[in-house]
Amino acid sequence: MMTSTESASATLPPGRSPALTDSTAEPRRSRFSWSVFWSYTGPGWLMSMAYLDPGNLEADLQSGAYTRYQLLYVVLLSTIFGGLYQVLAARLGACTGRHLAQLCRSEYPPLVSFGLWIMTELAIIGSDIQEVLGSAVAFELLFGLPLWLGCLLTGLDTFTFLAIHKAGDSKSRYLEMFFLLLIATMCVCFFADFTMSDPDGMEIIKGVVEPRLDKQNTMQAVAMVGAIIMPHNIFLHSALVQERKIDTRFPKRVKEANFYFGLEAVMALFVSFLINAAVVCAFASSFFSSQCYALSSNPISSLYGRDIQTSCIPTKAALSSGSAIYDAFSGNVCVFGGESVFGGNVTAKIMNTVSKCSPCYVDGHGIPAVALGSGPTAGYCQEIGLAEAGEAVREALGGYAKVVWAIGLLASGQASTMTGTYAGQFVMEGFLDIRIAAWKRVVLTRGVALVPAIIVALISQHRQFQSDRFNELLNVLQSVQLPFALLPLLAFTTSKRLMGPHFVNTRWIAALLAVGTALLCSLNYSLVYDILIKNLPEKFSLAAWIGLVTIAGLYVSLLLYLLLIYPSETVPSHYVVLSSASDSELLPEKQRKRTGSAEELLLDSSRSSSLENEGVV
Repeated sequence: MMTSTESASATLPPGRSPALTDSTAEPRRSRFSWSVFWSYTGPGWLMSMAYLDPGNLEADLQSGAYTRYQLLYVVLLSTIFGGLYQVLAARLGACTGRHLAQLCRSEYPPLVSFGLWIMTELAIIGSDIQEVLGSAVAFELLFGLPLWLGCLLTGLDTFTFLAIHKAGDSKSRYLEMFFLLLIATMCVCFFADFTMSDPDGMEIIKGVVEPRLDKQNTMQAVAMVGAIIMPHNIFLHSALVQERKIDTRFPKRVKEANFYFGLEAVMALFVSFLINAAVVCAFASSFFSSQCYALSSNPISSLYGRDIQTSCIPTKAALSSGSAIYDAFSGNVCVFGGESVFGGNVTAKIMNTVSKCSPCYVDGHGIPAVALGSGPTAGYCQEIGLAEAGEAVREALGGYAKVVWAIGLLASGQASTMTGTYAGQFVMEGFLDIRIAAWKRVVLTRGVALVPAIIVALISQHRQFQSDRFNELLNVLQSVQLPFALLPLLAFTTSKRLMGPHFVNTRWIAALLAVGTALLCSLNYSLVYDILIKNLPEKFSLAAWIGLVTIAGLYVSLLLYLLLIYPSETVPSHYVVLSSASDSELLPEKQRKRTGSAEELLLDSSRSSSLENEGVV
């Protein structure tokens, strides 16, 4: 006998969930249960890896070294705002039974869907390159391996994670436990460096609760926002929740899933905020100098108006980095008579020459560097990135601090590498409606990411800061892709047809998110403009102009379509039924992990089995 739910299901068009469209349904969540919460745990922690990838760590260390604790509130607000999008993504997956990539393919015309797929793949590849380079830097710090070899090792070790994933099942969840271990490793390592750096507690509190923004740190703040909120992570989170199969025909189960997924996301992102803040504080207390900070704002400085920020790097680390060193008073580039010092070859001649360059002093606890008078020379004003951070930490905090930093960086790179592979798998399956073996996907994405990463690594062997410059351009790529994840997410979660009357965004929430998204994208575009102006050549050939205008035209056209044409409340004429649809009844039992309400899941598995045999679940 068919239930009322099944009867309704038979008369509904595709793209509509029977229980979610039933206005009489009362979605009441069961009482909180730790055991049920544990059954939902996993997607949020995997999602949080994107908030701790090497690109974020570089933004953190630069924020601390360049602006001290001033931008801690930006880290907090970015994490909160990013968390709102992650909760929306989880709700979208739980309420519709499909993830964002699948919905884009079924709701948008094929040409638009194809454009979104291209944009998302570019974002994933760009993020993958950053993660590979970050892991390669960690291998170099720990074992002295050249960057290109570290890139190759990072490409190969992803298969180890796939083996761990294959070894696990719905009960053991080996891979999820492995990710939790990596997060714990980052916590231990970065908080150890935080403790060794002896930060100023009162200044930290001021940095979190007192918004401060001036001309010098505006672009650094924008860069931090762009680094934290990643486009591919929205697609990833909406897909990860599918592993806990929720029957969307029962609002009670959907509401329960939304609650536990949201709670887990909040917990995971709170931990990620603490880790990011620890990195900011460690570099703030070790390398920030008021002298170096003032160079970019002082009209008499050579760095005035050049958008170059510097921190006070210990002498040997500064000389061995191969990057420009700036006089702490004039901002002029210090010259060493043409002798190379890259790789730590700091000779007596170089030391005598650099003594003519005005040194800088690291600020004490609330004491400006210039007030220290006869305090010890910390080093020289210089830019800093992931490539230079290891040696700088060793000179400032000791050899153990460098090892601890490198281990944390390696954990960050490895964890984010695997989540990037996951995101690529879901995006390809959703947009193209095809399924390929995980190892084939890894070979494809790794091959595309490794080529530019190895090229940058080879160049960086002779000029260490090149990898950091390349990371800036990759941040631009991430920033311009962000609207193509956020706009579909907002459109789908405000659609009553897709979300149902109980879970659709209210008008106030939709308006608030729309304003926030517009502000976020505006900030990202300002960062893009700033970096492109700094890195693009002054003269373009005609062919380059034609190519640039064509790409810009296609980009704007796709953006305008997403802004002006939203999914309607009726099923679109181009609606696509996915062969890999995520409706629970279409998946074989071995490919899914059931998640019902608390008592039904944990205490009555036999009832679930009988319901499944009857076709109810």
